[in-house]
Amino acid sequence: MKMIWAVVRWDRVDGIVQSLKAAGVSGCTVSRCRGYGKEWHPYEPAIHGGHERLEIVVEDEQADTVIDKIIRQAKTSLVGDGLIGVLNLERIIEIKNHIPRPS
Repeated sequence: MKMIWAVVRWDRVDGIVQSLKAAGVSGCTVSRCRGYGKEWHPYEPAIHGGHERLEIVVEDEQADTVIDKIIRQAKTSLVGDGLIGVLNLERIIEIKNHIPRPS
């Protein structure tokens, strides 16, 4: 399994999420983030709204499709379009169905 994280412009999130849903991705976590890259301005969120971080867990074979969907929706060809990272996941545990080991 893979976890794909992406930092994208806030106004691109809805399009990305709709594109991922259409591709069969069953879940995505979205959170506000702040940071800096090559360019930083202390009032960056006030200037163009800031960035959001998306985290998506998918099967290995879905990873390239998800990356492509994110790029197609997020790209403006301007500075600050964002980043995508891909991590290998050892395992996923669904808390509601987990049976704890005896102590």
